Amino acid sequence: MELKDVVSVTGMPGLHKVVGQNKSGLILESLTDNKKFGTNARQRVSVLADISIFTEEGEVRLAEALKTIKKLEDEGAIIPTSKSDADEVRASMTKVLPNYDREKVYPSDMKKLFVWYNMLKGSLDFDSLDNVEETEEAGSENKEIKAKSTDKPKIIATPKTKTPTKTSSGVKVKATTPRKMGS
Repeated sequence: MELKDVVSVTGMPGLHKVVGQNKSGLILESLTDNKKFGTNARQRVSVLADISIFTEEGEVRLAEALKTIKKLEDEGAIIPTSKSDADEVRASMTKVLPNYDREKVYPSDMKKLFVWYNMLKGSLDFDSLDNVEETEEAGSENKEIKAKSTDKPKIIATPKTKTPTKTSSGVKVKATTPRKMGS
């Protein structure tokens, strides 16, 4: 499984794998209990591959943070869980991203990062995270080149005038707006 296939849905616990799509939303499968369900247009769905973490210099992709956590765990570091206290979570976050923005990244965000890692470590292909970064870098270079070559002069739109409309009987009727009622 790749990071681009995993989403978080606001108001729903855990992470979910995108299985398909229907006309009103996505079809997801929970990573914890494998139950399938559909989303609707009102639910906010965040693709994990698109999430970044604020640092003092800018932003770091979630994929980079997950790779660092994996490396730390392989070296024997203890990864915080959902029951860890804020001080332990901050200390671990400093090991993962020493330059994270301490004003914008809250302990709840850090805890969520570690909980997500613990959910994904059994099923996520961490080797594919390297490929995602290379593809994104190449994509951003292509976008810059494309933006330079497609510079077009600005077109100024002229205001439209109201035209009378015809009714089904063919009689022209002037389009009007409702008047405000005085108080």
